[in-house]
Amino acid sequence: MEQLLSNNRQKLQAAIPLINNYNDRFDDLNHWWGKISLIGKINSHNVSDSILEEMLSTKEKFSELQGRLIQNLMKEHLLKRLADDHNKSQVAIDILIRNLFERTADVGFLATDDDIRAFLLHTDKQTEDIENIRHRLAEYVKKYSVYDEIVLLDTQGRVKANLDIDSPIEFSEDPLIPITLASTEDYTETFRYSDLQPHKRNSLIYSCVIKESNEKDAKALGVLCLCFKFDDEMQSIFSNLQSERAASSIMIVSESREVMATSHSQKFKVGEKIPNSGSPDLITIKNKSYISTTSKTKGYQGFEGLSWQGVAMTPLNDAFKHSNETGKPQTDSCQLLNSQLFSDDLKQIFKTSMLINDDLSLVVLNGIIAAARNNAVEFMPVLSEIKSTGESIALIFSDSIDNLQSTVISARLGDVRFCASLAVDIMDRNLYERANDCRWWALTTVFRQYLQLPTVGPDAQQEISNILGYINDLYTVYTNLYVYDKNGIIVAVSNKDHASVIGDKVDTQSGAIDALSCTDSQKYSVSKFVPSKQYDNKHTYVYNASITSLKQNNVVGGIGIVFDSAPQFTEMLNDSLPKDESGHTLTGCFGMFCQPDGMIISATEGSPQQVGDVIEIDDTLLGLKNGEKDSRITNYQGKKYAIGIAASKGYREYKTTGDYQNDVVAFIMMPS
Repeated sequence: MEQLLSNNRQKLQAAIPLINNYNDRFDDLNHWWGKISLIGKINSHNVSDSILEEMLSTKEKFSELQGRLIQNLMKEHLLKRLADDHNKSQVAIDILIRNLFERTADVGFLATDDDIRAFLLHTDKQTEDIENIRHRLAEYVKKYSVYDEIVLLDTQGRVKANLDIDSPIEFSEDPLIPITLASTEDYTETFRYSDLQPHKRNSLIYSCVIKESNEKDAKALGVLCLCFKFDDEMQSIFSNLQSERAASSIMIVSESREVMATSHSQKFKVGEKIPNSGSPDLITIKNKSYISTTSKTKGYQGFEGLSWQGVAMTPLNDAFKHSNETGKPQTDSCQLLNSQLFSDDLKQIFKTSMLINDDLSLVVLNGIIAAARNNAVEFMPVLSEIKSTGESIALIFSDSIDNLQSTVISARLGDVRFCASLAVDIMDRNLYERANDCRWWALTTVFRQYLQLPTVGPDAQQEISNILGYINDLYTVYTNLYVYDKNGIIVAVSNKDHASVIGDKVDTQSGAIDALSCTDSQKYSVSKFVPSKQYDNKHTYVYNASITSLKQNNVVGGIGIVFDSAPQFTEMLNDSLPKDESGHTLTGCFGMFCQPDGMIISATEGSPQQVGDVIEIDDTLLGLKNGEKDSRITNYQGKKYAIGIAASKGYREYKTTGDYQNDVVAFIMMPS
């Protein structure tokens, strides 16, 4: 930021109306002071020159302080702009990467689906076979609504089945087919035009080899392609970050700076290239200046995708409109001196301005006394004007410092409010995947075949456990997956350390009872956030779905998946805490997830309260409606904090269609 400021000081200052207004007022008063001083010199020979010199010295002190004040005004307004843009560009890329990480696991698991393998192995395919496999793919997309197409191809690129009936493709010449077949990686990620979706400009495709078995050297049967709803997802991310009327444009750009997605397609077109620059920087595009902020992804569990970046571009002419819209400060000037929100330089400016004004009052008083002693009545109007001018200058300092306070506080409150909203959005998106996982895995043919038998023997239990273990290796956010029969008896687990629970009845608080009474493959149940035996008696959520028989569709059992809540929720909160320019969490900041009743379900390091406690805070902060957010400065645990609060609102169909209610409130605390 310092480089941006030093390289573009005049342009930036010209774009901030408030600073120009203060400068104009200062210049007028300084000019008037100079005239008054000149008049005083000419007409007041009976008064000591030291009085005038002291007045001139005071004026110079004010002028020096004026420069520091203007510098701080520019810095704080620029910081506010950059913080807002950085937050949005960083979140845009990181939320996307988190989402795409889940896709890498999806394609690897679906490629091992027994029904898909059997379909590709069966050479004499009938129309009924194709319809059956399409039905299975449709069931998958019902759970994972982030896909708009699934394609099954043989090793020669011939399309054996695809989900989109409006796209009757029969053959693909896309190089991703041989690349995927030759790859030793778990998946291949491709973004560009593809003949697999000929009606789209670009497709984001996750592909994986389908083999006869899970053995490393097993024969390749074909390729599975999952086509992600990239444009749809990006518009969802953009709309959550800002309104359509916002001045800034948020984009996802490639490594070569080609625009992949944009919040304002009328300003920046998909496919065009934007200049490569530092971050932040002031750049010119088509004779228009923009403040540009670029954010590289922080990655998620080692996954960084295709080297894309998030970019925020704000027209310089619109970048500081907020500078005239700062409200009344939430603290008085004296409190500024003790607040952690303000820089030492700003505090020093405030102190110095008061001292200079006090000095001026003494100079004027000495002048009045000297004028009286020397019968210099002609000097009295000069003193009066000097005093009036000094008071006017002091008033500008007071006004501008109040504005700085408002700017700083507004920026910090905006930061914590944004961070709280981000935290709860990450939670909703993450748990959306958990609701999908349990429902899809419940449709595993092997599970259904064995559970519809009168008894599940040891060999069947072992095979189910092996499948669960394979799934758990792909989806590492769970500590255990378990399958239970229609009587609620656990028959298999993914985690060998939990093998002792096989033969036990499911916990009544696990959500399994609700699952066993439901035949709808779109339904799921979730435990309350309570201690679970499956989670070493710590608090967590367990997601459940019923397992039905293959033909009669009656419930024959269920699956429970144990979310690793402690590290996962803490990581979500840590990723959302306010950061400095180096990406480090600001000192003293911490976050919490709470239920509406105030019970804490997660807390980061530094929080004075822990999981299971009831948060000691104003109850009204827990009463936000879904999707609402707020921020304020308030006391918590005897200390003053800038607090951001946001209530969950769900994601896609998760918690938005009456499927499940689980209101969560995120709190982000910054010492003030």
